[in-house]
Amino acid sequence: MRRLLVAIALFAAAGLVPAFAANATPTYDTPKALLQALYAPYSVKDFDWGSFDEAGLRSKALNALFDKDLKEANGDVGRLDFDPYVDGQDYEITGLKIGAPTVNGDKATIEVTFKNMDMEEDMVFALVKEGGGWRIDDVNSKGGADPYDLLDIMKAPLAG
Repeated sequence: MRRLLVAIALFAAAGLVPAFAANATPTYDTPKALLQALYAPYSVKDFDWGSFDEAGLRSKALNALFDKDLKEANGDVGRLDFDPYVDGQDYEITGLKIGAPTVNGDKATIEVTFKNMDMEEDMVFALVKEGGGWRIDDVNSKGGADPYDLLDIMKAPLAG
């Protein structure tokens, strides 16, 4: 065991440990930190969405539904044909406000408001604490043209 600890210390000193850490699931200590991480890429011009892995932001249960959707869609469009975090396929986010969370043990809700291309958006995120940090478990869009519940969409039968 001591040799393992010495090896890890040597790797860390050589700068080799961060390669392992880069593959770790990020941990968000507060609901607000999680949502700030979620919305940060939307403010970057020409963000490379191919490099963005939102699975680390979602709960195990929500990830299981996304995995099921991907498998059942078999390369076609699945249950979602829009970005549920901006309520659209395109985005131009302005006036982002992340509210104060209501925390009840390992669950929390938090409201997020913004304009997406001048459309008022009002979303309530249901979060769970798992794996040492906060994760998205559901999203309810209360505003926009078509209010929705992400879990309802992901649990529904695949259209087709």
